[in-house]
Amino acid sequence: MSHANAVLTPRSRLRLARLIVEDGYPIAVAAKMFMVSEIILEILR
Repeated sequence: MSHANAVLTPRSRLRLARLIVEDGYPIAVAAKMFMVSEIILEILR
């Protein structure tokens, strides 16, 4: 379970993954949209 201020809740991670995988957004662009670092996205990969 995520805490109330978590940027990447399970639902947000799903939206982010869909942007990258299904919509073809580059990781750098998707990271900016969700206000997280590219490094975090690489870790979640």
